Amino acid sequence: MSEISNQAKIHFERLGHTLYQNRLKALFVAFLFVGLLVYQIPKITIDTSAEALLRKNDPSLLRYNAFRDQFGRAELIIIAVKAPEVFDAGFLAKLKSFHGDLENEVPYIREVTSLINARNIRGEGDVLFVEELLGGWPEKNIDLASLKDFVLKNPLYQNHLISEDGRITAILIETEASISKSVSEEDLLSGFEEDTSPTENGSKNPHYFSEKENREVVEAVNRVVDRYQSTDFILALSGGPIIVDAFNRATLSDIRFCIALSMIAVTFFLAIFFRRISGIILPMTVIISSMVSTMGLMALCNVPIKITTTVIPGFLLAVGVADSVHILAIFYRSLKQGKSKEDAIAYALGHSGSAIAMTSLTTAAGLLSFSFAELTAIAEIGVFAAAGVILALFYTIIMLPAIIALFPIKEEHSTGADIKSSLMDRILLSVSSFSTSHPIKILAVSLVMFFVSIVFILQLRFSHNVIHYFPDTMAVKKDLFFIDKELKGTITLEIILNTNKENGIYEPAILSRIEKLSRSIESINNIDIFVGKVFSINDIIKEINQALHGNDTAYYTIPQARKMVAQELFLFENSGSDDLERIVDSQFQKTRITIKTPWVDAIICNNFIEDIKNRFNDVLQDKADITITGGMALMSRVIMAAIYSMARSYVIAFLVITLMMILFIGNIKIGLISMIPNLLPILIIMGIMGFAKVPLTMNTLLIGSIAMGLVVDDTVHFIHNFQRYYKETEDAHEAIKETLLSTGRALLITSLVLATGFFVLMFATLNHLVRFGFFTGMAILIALLADFLLAPALMILVTRRKQKMNT
Repeated sequence: MSEISNQAKIHFERLGHTLYQNRLKALFVAFLFVGLLVYQIPKITIDTSAEALLRKNDPSLLRYNAFRDQFGRAELIIIAVKAPEVFDAGFLAKLKSFHGDLENEVPYIREVTSLINARNIRGEGDVLFVEELLGGWPEKNIDLASLKDFVLKNPLYQNHLISEDGRITAILIETEASISKSVSEEDLLSGFEEDTSPTENGSKNPHYFSEKENREVVEAVNRVVDRYQSTDFILALSGGPIIVDAFNRATLSDIRFCIALSMIAVTFFLAIFFRRISGIILPMTVIISSMVSTMGLMALCNVPIKITTTVIPGFLLAVGVADSVHILAIFYRSLKQGKSKEDAIAYALGHSGSAIAMTSLTTAAGLLSFSFAELTAIAEIGVFAAAGVILALFYTIIMLPAIIALFPIKEEHSTGADIKSSLMDRILLSVSSFSTSHPIKILAVSLVMFFVSIVFILQLRFSHNVIHYFPDTMAVKKDLFFIDKELKGTITLEIILNTNKENGIYEPAILSRIEKLSRSIESINNIDIFVGKVFSINDIIKEINQALHGNDTAYYTIPQARKMVAQELFLFENSGSDDLERIVDSQFQKTRITIKTPWVDAIICNNFIEDIKNRFNDVLQDKADITITGGMALMSRVIMAAIYSMARSYVIAFLVITLMMILFIGNIKIGLISMIPNLLPILIIMGIMGFAKVPLTMNTLLIGSIAMGLVVDDTVHFIHNFQRYYKETEDAHEAIKETLLSTGRALLITSLVLATGFFVLMFATLNHLVRFGFFTGMAILIALLADFLLAPALMILVTRRKQKMNT
């Protein structure tokens, strides 16, 4: 293995000379490549919806798409309106105007529902009328006191369009499930000229409602809301589309702000460490090139930024800094020792090139293990973070030496920087002395920390609730809690009941079971979740039955004759209402049952869904099949898939990194032992999270993988250089001292820079980024201590035993 290492060193030195002599060509190729990828960046989008986190062939997503195709979009925009008196002519006039402006100004609308156009079924003899509640008002006089009494007693309206106390009313906005845009007349005519059917050219292929359309809708809604918001017309907005849009905007804002702050922090540390303009500009060129190239690659592949991939820019910043600092630290030291610029470049590449390649390949391989995850959001981290690592390696090995060759760099002799360097040397020598003198004590303390961490790791709990990511001061969070409290829910679980036969929904036995289930489900009210309302075809049937019996509330029931059910639904269809399209299929074989609940944690959703499934199975008793879908089902699927995917990917990543460490180091025992300083920091951080009651979310689950990818770099550099110096001196103490004096400097500064780069995430708006930044930064600092103390102690114990065996 040492022969391979020597050959790699020679090849990297030759590469350094070649790049110096062909620096313009190398830079042209590198910057052309960067430019092509940067050109794609304006196309990148952000999508943090639950649908975007799942693979396109995921069964849960396929079920949801089938639901959208049949019944339309499940998620609604809910606007709660609070006023001194809802049933006041002035208020209702303003509500009608507000309702009309929403219909006219918001794109992609399927329907806007409020008290203005709420379904009102009444009968006159055997004639059924399906009208809008305030149809014809104010031209048609309506007694407002009677209206109030009617609305508050109507089961359909309660906790749907009006709060239980009548103080708050709601406007519900349903958008189209899929979008199909027409092409121009010229394109249509050209299609006929080419003898192509108009249906093929008349419109583009429809696509499901996306982040782009959602943003347009929310922006339009906000414009109308801003015009109407007043002290006597207080508006609160919520629902899935509102939450997703707010999260997308906050994510984009946080990414921009934190990247800028990270750049400032990195610049500060590079200035302190190198005290040269080139020591700032050169690494920043590699860092920026790596980040923008990876973002451009994501845009090129039409992959939007998701809740998980928000960590990629910070991660690549860390990788780019680490690679550049290792090269520049050796280059500047060689230059100071009298080498020419060309020889210093070649020596720096020969000294650190193979170690950088080893760390990059190891990190990339570990990250690629996540590409097999069930969640596309986690798989994309594996693919694009790995691609970013390889790009950073390419820019460090090719671009950086070429820029160094062109950049005017002065040779610096003894200055105040040397005094600072000697201070760092004294610190590193003290660390070397302590770690080599007390290996047993260090190992014992590490074992205690390991077992204590395991105890608290077992106390960790899983969680996924986007609402908890928002700070308490954000309006979107306040509005959601307000609507959940007053209107009993903002998210729905959809049940598709399939009787497996045409007109099976007409069966009173099926309808009675649905009624029994509705009452049972509406009674759910525990500490974790409650049910605000259940909607089903029974609501329509009971309204019709009541209307056809002189509007007598005693007949708000399900008819027990199949023929009667069929006749009543036939009358409703002929009334002109299209409400049945949203609740049953055309053959009356399937029907939709909607359960509205407050927005809760996905883990709670998972337990709730299991409860609902059991209730349906117990009551239906094989009389019908059910399919569970909707926004809540997707959230539940996301967290469960994340838990399974991350557990499997962690195991694969650990095995892959361990194998590559063994291959690169060339020694099975040392390769296995070298994983201890990599794993211990992660276990300690997870233990701290367990102690602090910090849940494992979609982002905190990534801390271990990101941290492992970073900390393994430092360990590889330490072991690589230790082996080199141990081979030269055959003295472990001396080898550790030389390793810390050479590589230790770069490890110290890169760890400080990396930790600071992640700590700046604590200034983000979203809480999940704050936690991710803090715990990842802490993991890097603990890993530095492990490489400075535990790794040397382990090398002392391993070589001591080897020497005893030889004697």
